[in-house]
Amino acid sequence: MTKEQIFTEIQNIVSANPVLVIGSGASVPYNIPGMNTLAAELKDFLGANPYKNPDSKKAVHEFIENLNHGMGLEKALLNTKATDEVENDIVCKVWNLIEHADRDVYIKMLNGEDMALRPLLDFIIYKDPAKICNIVTTNYDRIIEYAACQTDAYINTGFTPNIVGHPYNKIEFSPKKLESEYTGTLNIWKVHGSLDWFKKDDKVLSLTNTSSIPHDYTPCIITPGTNKYERTQQEPYREIFSHVDTVFNTATGFLCIGYGFNDSHVHPVLLKIAQKRGVRILLVTKDITKPIEDNVINAGYDYIAIYSDGSNGTMFKTPSGSMAISDEIYWNIGGFEKFTNNKYDEEYCFQLRQKRDYRSCQ
Repeated sequence: MTKEQIFTEIQNIVSANPVLVIGSGASVPYNIPGMNTLAAELKDFLGANPYKNPDSKKAVHEFIENLNHGMGLEKALLNTKATDEVENDIVCKVWNLIEHADRDVYIKMLNGEDMALRPLLDFIIYKDPAKICNIVTTNYDRIIEYAACQTDAYINTGFTPNIVGHPYNKIEFSPKKLESEYTGTLNIWKVHGSLDWFKKDDKVLSLTNTSSIPHDYTPCIITPGTNKYERTQQEPYREIFSHVDTVFNTATGFLCIGYGFNDSHVHPVLLKIAQKRGVRILLVTKDITKPIEDNVINAGYDYIAIYSDGSNGTMFKTPSGSMAISDEIYWNIGGFEKFTNNKYDEEYCFQLRQKRDYRSCQ
């Protein structure tokens, strides 16, 4: 395996418009709380809450004991029979923690900070004849949306683009009347919900201008726990997962950025299709975690893994071997985008820079 060979293979995957699968690792550079931070915060918050319901007290005790015995957040919640009261408190606390960090990123974006994902999104749309990029994410935050706002593409999250957005009766991939106004379409499939999705009286709405939870509304996000599967069978998740199945089944490849392969609702479908259709998986991650190792690396899939060498370099690994580059970082979003630089059409990029005025921000 040579540097030229592996770089060419990576560029070929990206140029063929892979489905982007984005996990919490992509949000870490923006200080969005990860699982460890959320676990510590929930432990303190729930432990200090004087629940009167005996079942709620028992659930909190179980959760804290699970964490104290070394379980991660997801496993600790899966092994806790939470009451509705405790579950609602978990959802609201997680929402507040992530929204606070997300709001800081939003202000930076408004002040002109270039979002790291933006060049990659521009590149994929430009290279695809249909001008469509599909992104599947388990994240609640809006880092992807902020990057998408800096492109000239139409952003589709499944909700009407209003201050109070309603779910489309039938989620559209590319609204026809808008095609002439945008360079393409970015479909962002948020399988676990979003900070701006709320439920009231069994209706789900997108409230885009909200920095706190409105009275009588509940954040529409799926947190880890025993009811996770049940909630994915409800709307809008059921409709979203239906489209994710379609997107996965037609994928030319999977570009997984910061995705840990430890979500039981997404990666089994991805891996089944990758194996059935021989679709390649491109992993961009800081570390090869045990779930990645067990589910991808040692499971017979066709993959390219790009990850940290533990210092200031990058490791590249495929089923046929590995290679190290000691003085370049390619495993984060900024580093990975080097693979798109020499593929850009310079005139096209110049035109994008000239007309970019955030008018596609919905």
